[in-house]
Amino acid sequence: MPGLLDALRRHGGAVLQVPPGVGKTVRVPPALLEQPWLPGHRIVVVTADGLAARAACLRMAALLGEEPGCTVGFHTLSDSVTGPRMRIELLPAILFLRRIQDSPELADVGAVLFDCFGGQRTDGFPGDGLLGAAFAREAREALCGRTLLLGMTAAASPAASLASLLGGGTGPVPVVSCAGAGFPVEIRSLDALAPGAAPGAAVEMAMAAAIRRALREERGGVLAVLPDGGAVRRVVALLWGLEEVGPDILLLALCDEAASDLPAAVSPAPPGLRKLVLATPSAEAGLGIADVRIVVDCGLTRLPRHDRRRGMAHPVTRPAGRNAAERRVIAAGRQEPGVCYRLSPPCALPELPAPEPPPLELALEMAAWGEKGIDALPHGAHASSLLALLGAVGVGGAVTPLGQRMARLSLHPRLARLILCGAEIGLGGLACTVAAWLAEPDHPSGGDGADLRGRIDRLLTGEDRGDCDPEREWPILERAQAWRRRIGIHQPVERSGCDRIGELLALAYPDRVARRRSALSDDGAALYGLADGSLARLPAGDPLAAADRLAVAFLDGSADAPWIALAAALPEPDRQRDVTP
Repeated sequence: MPGLLDALRRHGGAVLQVPPGVGKTVRVPPALLEQPWLPGHRIVVVTADGLAARAACLRMAALLGEEPGCTVGFHTLSDSVTGPRMRIELLPAILFLRRIQDSPELADVGAVLFDCFGGQRTDGFPGDGLLGAAFAREAREALCGRTLLLGMTAAASPAASLASLLGGGTGPVPVVSCAGAGFPVEIRSLDALAPGAAPGAAVEMAMAAAIRRALREERGGVLAVLPDGGAVRRVVALLWGLEEVGPDILLLALCDEAASDLPAAVSPAPPGLRKLVLATPSAEAGLGIADVRIVVDCGLTRLPRHDRRRGMAHPVTRPAGRNAAERRVIAAGRQEPGVCYRLSPPCALPELPAPEPPPLELALEMAAWGEKGIDALPHGAHASSLLALLGAVGVGGAVTPLGQRMARLSLHPRLARLILCGAEIGLGGLACTVAAWLAEPDHPSGGDGADLRGRIDRLLTGEDRGDCDPEREWPILERAQAWRRRIGIHQPVERSGCDRIGELLALAYPDRVARRRSALSDDGAALYGLADGSLARLPAGDPLAAADRLAVAFLDGSADAPWIALAAALPEPDRQRDVTP
């Protein structure tokens, strides 16, 4: 710690390279609080996601003997706990982008600590932490600011790159290394697939079996890492259904940043109880979860990859990789010698896709910051043209007022435009429901063919009756409700607006507004010409095939002969009220 403090004092920035699990997130900020040379009043800690921000706030407040909101507080996309005496503020990288875009001078902030470069996340987009660090350095240089910048990472190569990023034109900031002091961990490999089982269901069944085995064979708390929140909920249901959770087991689920079980997870287990925590890969470094000496690792993760079908990023299940596997092992040996039960990844998983184009969110953030070089990025010209079509940028790539509002929502630009412009035509509540449905990784099944209208109508009917599918439909409704609160809508959604779902889809997908061609395809399917110049087919028996005009959301099949997988009928343009291009 003395070497790090000296580097910050002398150079105005540093990179701390330490192994995961040593507690850097909760130890470094309090050490900075009373330094006489810290130029400012508050310390901002940027984490990978909201779950990490909440967990670190709870742990730091406990170390200080206080409640959250006194010296330490947090902001996330769904909640915040602050107070007038707050000196340390934790927030996810996606919210730090909002903060610095709105107030680049970072008034009253003495130091910004970036602890968002390792592990997985439940919100934001790839690269949001690096982009926030670059913006912070540019703002400090342009405004002659004195805010200290500290990056924290585990690997040597990112540490060197991060030092150059934070140093800017004055050269790299110092890199301070610190060795870890973990305990040995025994790794026990298990088979993930049962013969003839689908990969997803097989992994969840294997995880439930591995958790039961760990509880039988070993003592101490258990952290089970699953690919996403849906898998967490399903394995919890499996364990309850098999009656494997005895009265001595404290079962906790961390599905997302708002998880109500998080305070119990980071606190010691009550006397006589044994902790069992099921969590997403966001917890793979431990999140400071107390009492854990056993990790059950599914061997998988979910990463956003650009999905041509959806026209935006979509989480894809894939093997977690060596670095993630090491972080999960370390989580078992943070407090004492531990055990890691590791499932082998299913062989049926797809291969790692080709290198990704920059997220559209990144291009919008750069435009909002005033950057003009988006076209120079790989696939940047396509991102610029799509942002222009969405109304987010104008002449010369300058961000528009709508683009500024879209960026503040911290959503994919397609979904942000859908919500904001949907509210302007009086359909804000329904727009949030449609956007939440489009954002769902695993959509509820339905017999409506390609028509989204019937699916949304059935979802809202189930909400009214209170009989929604808790696994697939309820997460969509919760997400929609959170987004309605963010734009100030508190009334229930009117199902009568479902007739205008085509208008809402056209707001998100102006490049996929389609008109029926007179000719049919060779297999008798209806042919539609999309606004981007491509053709797509719709089976002749689909009820939507009678519509002359569609707003298309999802495509399927090959790129040269796609099928329309999700759409809604779109009326002819109304000269008095036309929201489509």
